[in-house]
Amino acid sequence: MREDRFKVFNDEALGRIFVPDGILYERAKVVYISPFHGRAVAIRTDDYKWINVKGGGWNYGGPQIYISVKDEELIFGLYPCSSAIRELEVSRKIEKISDRFPKVLYYKKILDFQLPSKYDFLKSIKFSNGAAVDPCIIYTQLKCPFRVADLMYLTEEERSSVIEYCCDYWGVSGAEYTKKFTLELAKNVAILHKNYFINDTLDYGNVTLLAEVVDYEWITAPEIMLLDGTDGTQIPDERKEKEILYGAEVSLQLRALLREEYSFFDIYNEFVEEYGKINFEFVKQNGRIHRILNKETFIL
Repeated sequence: MREDRFKVFNDEALGRIFVPDGILYERAKVVYISPFHGRAVAIRTDDYKWINVKGGGWNYGGPQIYISVKDEELIFGLYPCSSAIRELEVSRKIEKISDRFPKVLYYKKILDFQLPSKYDFLKSIKFSNGAAVDPCIIYTQLKCPFRVADLMYLTEEERSSVIEYCCDYWGVSGAEYTKKFTLELAKNVAILHKNYFINDTLDYGNVTLLAEVVDYEWITAPEIMLLDGTDGTQIPDERKEKEILYGAEVSLQLRALLREEYSFFDIYNEFVEEYGKINFEFVKQNGRIHRILNKETFIL
């Protein structure tokens, strides 16, 4: 973790162009998110308010952009406008059901700005399938800039500081933190499921240390087409069951990274109990979940 001036592609001139609206560049100290998510930085605007800025290239030296050969619509270091459009739309839907979630504020298309000539290649950059990337910068407001996965890159002192920050927000002790995280993540997953949202990519790279679910571009949402052209209107129980498992796994990974003892069954039990307070009928009628809770089986 390190603080620096806000830059895009490690370029201070571009940082001045793409600094978040309402932020004075000279005062814009940023935290660089871990190498796990090197294209994002975060700017603190108030107590428990940060703006996560994604799409500015890899921030750790070396190649700033990498186009995948294997996955024809995958690129590292840039954020495609098609993803930003959908992420903003999903965020607006989520805002209508709860204020517990990060809020996508807006995005800015990189090509809408007059950039130095060395960035002209961005006008024609394409995925390996030939589709234009049309890169953009996307701005999201959240309460904590660090994801669970970021813990592996922080020093012990940095970890202690970040966990203390989260404990202060929740009003809990350090000993209570990981259980509180599990319960809060369970609530968030239950709220999404109850309102016909599903996240098939819930992992420790897109959950903050305050249990906020981030990165909405692949979350199935009501009446919003997915990026692969499917509408995601059918959400079988299996997908919800798997996301509950994913959530419990994120909680396990958090405890492992903090070197705490853990039992996956106990975490799963806590997760389902809290989830069921919001989405009771789903848990009540789901035989597979009960077989896990009864230790009859562990495979859905």
